[in-house]
Amino acid sequence: MTKNEKKHSSGFVPRQLPAALLGGLALIGVIAQSAQAKEITFASYLPPSHLMNKEALPSFFKAVTAASNGTVTFNHVPGAQLFDNKSSITATGEGLADATNALSAYAPNQLPHFNILFDMVAFVENPLAGAGAALETVLLDCPECQEDFKQHGVTILGTYATSNSGLFCTKVVSSAEDIKGLKVRVSGSGGRLAQHLGATPVRVSPADLVTSLERGNIDCVLGPLAWISSYNLFDTIKSIVSYPFGAFPNAISVAFNTDSWNTLDKSQQQAFMKSLPSLTYDLVIKGYVEGHDEALKTAADKGIPVLTGQKEFAQTVAEYKEQDEAVIAETAAKFGVKNPGQVISQFKKNLDKWNALLPGDSIDKATYEKVLWDEIYSKIK
Repeated sequence: MTKNEKKHSSGFVPRQLPAALLGGLALIGVIAQSAQAKEITFASYLPPSHLMNKEALPSFFKAVTAASNGTVTFNHVPGAQLFDNKSSITATGEGLADATNALSAYAPNQLPHFNILFDMVAFVENPLAGAGAALETVLLDCPECQEDFKQHGVTILGTYATSNSGLFCTKVVSSAEDIKGLKVRVSGSGGRLAQHLGATPVRVSPADLVTSLERGNIDCVLGPLAWISSYNLFDTIKSIVSYPFGAFPNAISVAFNTDSWNTLDKSQQQAFMKSLPSLTYDLVIKGYVEGHDEALKTAADKGIPVLTGQKEFAQTVAEYKEQDEAVIAETAAKFGVKNPGQVISQFKKNLDKWNALLPGDSIDKATYEKVLWDEIYSKIK
């Protein structure tokens, strides 16, 4: 046996390999790389013009593709082309898409534990803190919330908070008295708040929001003021109430078909996890908080009257919050939740923590992403 043969038999690789063998190894490498590639069909019920589909998701897709070394790509299908919001979770679980976004309020019976947080909108005064508190609660402290999704074949990966809700109306509202009797489009517990304000709550899907305002089916929308830009409503509305009625803390940004998620290898899944804090920032800060401020600025430029409503609404909203916690628990119990008080208590505890972590109403992107990673995503197994 020659010296080279002895090295080969001991596990050493010869310095030179036949060209045919090298070509075969290269082909195997290409096949392995191809087998790892995955195109994700991401369906969104929101219109293409919405900040989610126009800016936040494209940036997120680009980040995931880069972090996965190009092995994960996306087929983005906005505008409810595959399914509407109400069926987003169930349809994704059935495999009509690999991933989606959604609002739980349109089908609260599907996600009863998770929807408790969505109902606590009036308790969230700081959207930055609300987003962190909801994410920590859902991903780390509420296994029942995750089980809600698992029952539909879905894995929850990301949520975000909107900016504080206000009222924007096709009628001039110059006092709290003017709201009484108006038809107000609401989501979730916003219906109870609208009633508390003396208005008539109306459930309208986001896809029908613009036509409903134009046709007079609704007079106002109780929701983030950033929607005025997202739905191009500046020529439709006649007044804005900018009082902070609360921020929705856990709108769903990324919910994955569990089987599709499990086909990704660990590095691809990590690419998603690493990119999710950036998506949360883009939605909460760049999209909704900055969108809120921009909407008020544009309204002022267009001469649309804005009522701040501090004196008119402070006491009314405080009274509403005091009585609504019990109603939230009662509503959840009707959907089969056995421990609504525990979920409510955990979220309030996390909200206190995140209000202390992020006391201001602005933050730079790198800092916000780091806090989300350190406090939440780095702890997920």
